[in-house]
Amino acid sequence: MAGIRKDCNVTVTVSPKYTEAFVYIEPPENGGQGITKEIITSALTANNIKFGLREEVIDSIIKDERYNQRMCVAAAEYPVDGENGEISYKFDKNVEAAPVEDEQGFVDYKDLGLIRTVYAGDLIAEIKLPTEGKSGMNVRGEVMRQIVGKKASYTIGSNTKLSEDGTRITAAVDGHLVFKNGAFTVETVVTIGGDVDASVGNIDFIGDIIVKGNICEGFKVSSNSNITVNGDVNGAVLESGGDIVIKKGCINTKITSHSSVSAQFCERCTIKCDGDISSQNYVICDIYCGGTLITKGSNGSIIGGRYTILNSIEAANIGSKNYTPTEITLGDNAILANEKAGLEAKIASIQKSMNDLTLIINFLNEKKKELHRLPEDKEKILGNSVRQKVLYNVDIKNAEKRIEEINISLEAKQMLSVGCKGYIYPGTKITINDVIFKAETEYVRSRVGLDRDGQIAVTSY
Repeated sequence: MAGIRKDCNVTVTVSPKYTEAFVYIEPPENGGQGITKEIITSALTANNIKFGLREEVIDSIIKDERYNQRMCVAAAEYPVDGENGEISYKFDKNVEAAPVEDEQGFVDYKDLGLIRTVYAGDLIAEIKLPTEGKSGMNVRGEVMRQIVGKKASYTIGSNTKLSEDGTRITAAVDGHLVFKNGAFTVETVVTIGGDVDASVGNIDFIGDIIVKGNICEGFKVSSNSNITVNGDVNGAVLESGGDIVIKKGCINTKITSHSSVSAQFCERCTIKCDGDISSQNYVICDIYCGGTLITKGSNGSIIGGRYTILNSIEAANIGSKNYTPTEITLGDNAILANEKAGLEAKIASIQKSMNDLTLIINFLNEKKKELHRLPEDKEKILGNSVRQKVLYNVDIKNAEKRIEEINISLEAKQMLSVGCKGYIYPGTKITINDVIFKAETEYVRSRVGLDRDGQIAVTSY
């Protein structure tokens, strides 16, 4: 008895979340219908399988009549998750005091690198933006959502800015870079909470510097702006593009300011200042003051040292009972007169050297005539001497030209004066324009200035 005719049978199964579809095909019996692509496609359609069909597998099933096997005939396109954003800082968050080594390998043990100076536009951090990723699709044609990347976590600190494309954090101003409250911040003022000593090192900053303690011996504080010291300065160096304010005294200190300087007292200091200088007492200082030298208080005194001041000054006492040498030079003209004296001395020295060269040149020329030819070393000496004499002539002409310019300026007398409500002691020397006054006795309540004829006159204060 012949068996019952039976066509092949296709069973479709799907994995969880519909990421894969499988077929299992039972073979036909007794001449039944074998597997065809149409049969497989129909079965898949009936099970809503419409995406990711593996045509090469389906074709293989038909060609090789692969029955009684579970085969994957469709696969999802998996989503691609986005990448998280990242931030890369160009500076360490924590600063540890350590001596700085320069390019030549030398270590400055007073430069501890505590101040990190940045300029507007300097890069502080680079930011990698998150990516969206790409969605996928399961075998039923349904979208499989990706995980979108998260933004990098960061905070924009004060005086910094985020670029328009969100990929860079830069300094918005010149200043000192610090990390605090979870963000890099650019501070325009550096504040030292205590002394500037070995624990702090030298300070070099483009903005304002405030020192709440003292500046100790051997240390240097430099600023393109202002410096304020609440304590004393002793044996240090201060350089400022702005004002320097020392609320107590300064001793044995070198100060340079392109604006003004103020201190409680100055002793054995070297000060160069483009503006005014203010202190109660000046003791054995070397000072250049481009403005007015101010003696604060009713007992403000100038005792010993050298003082070049472009304006008039007032003081309680000048010099001391010990006749301490005290030199005061007032005005541009006095400076020019000193320059003129220096140029005249230079010309005299050059002329002496030229006379010596002339003797050498004349001697060698006579020998050359006598011998018709000089030895090579003597010929070299002759040539060098002639060239040096030409250079000396140029130097003399330049110096003479400058002296002429100075003489023209000196014709305009500056009517400056030194007022003293106490004593001007012997040992005091005052130069106004090109006129010099030397105190040979004590003067009380006096003013030293120029009369109508441009000569020194001492009048009552």
